[in-house]
Amino acid sequence: MTTPPRLIGRKEAAAYCGISPTCFSMWVARGIMPPTLPGTRRWDRRAIDAMLSALSGISEPDAIDDRSALKKWREKKNGYDSPRFGLDAKSENILVAMSYNTDLNTLDVLPGAGPVLMGRLVGKGLVKGQAAEGQQRYIITEEGHAEAVRIFEMWKRR
Repeated sequence: MTTPPRLIGRKEAAAYCGISPTCFSMWVARGIMPPTLPGTRRWDRRAIDAMLSALSGISEPDAIDDRSALKKWREKKNGYDSPRFGLDAKSENILVAMSYNTDLNTLDVLPGAGPVLMGRLVGKGLVKGQAAEGQQRYIITEEGHAEAVRIFEMWKRR
């Protein structure tokens, strides 16, 4: 007898719940099912069990506290980890780098930054563009710095 794997893909997770893969994806988007493990496209079978138990009103005997897995996940989703500006990973990296090193203010010293990406950050109000000495400089705003700190704290928790 083989032990089923703990990490499963979307089709396996949907079959495990007895629903279609499309329905499973919608449940994940609505917060009914947990998200994938960070950096993967896999779900933890135990996390799915915990969410189903919480939805059913069944308490987990080995729970550390009285908050359900669903409530914990929703708190996380609505707290630090919720995207506020719709930044991709590259934009997040650049914003955090600019926040912690003020010398990174031109395209030639910002690794991976280009005019389009910086234009998006300017458009969201996280960075201001200034022309100085014939070169475009970018200065992080207070709102940009606050977002960079939030992103960095989120990274530390992962």
